[in-house]
Amino acid sequence: MTSAAEASPGEAKAVSAASLRKAISTLQDQVAQKSSIDLQAGLDPNGGHPGQVLVKLSDKVTKQVFFQYYAPPDQVVKSAQGSAGAALPPGSVVSSKA
Repeated sequence: MTSAAEASPGEAKAVSAASLRKAISTLQDQVAQKSSIDLQAGLDPNGGHPGQVLVKLSDKVTKQVFFQYYAPPDQVVKSAQGSAGAALPPGSVVSSKA
């Protein structure tokens, strides 16, 4: 992994695993409290998108997946930090291309 200082403008900045886990947990808690939608996020299980976070939004009851997207880890952390104590702005997790 490259450090944030070494990343080129087109690359995602390096994020620690602990920061990413905390950000995912924060986002999951906020989504769960405010809607009937379940947010699942984690590293790509198939390895087709290394270093990116797979974000899925699904219905809590039917488990139907509404949305699935690969996001850079730094964008997930940024979304969690920007939404602390506030409602998540629409599209905040996926506002940058992976």
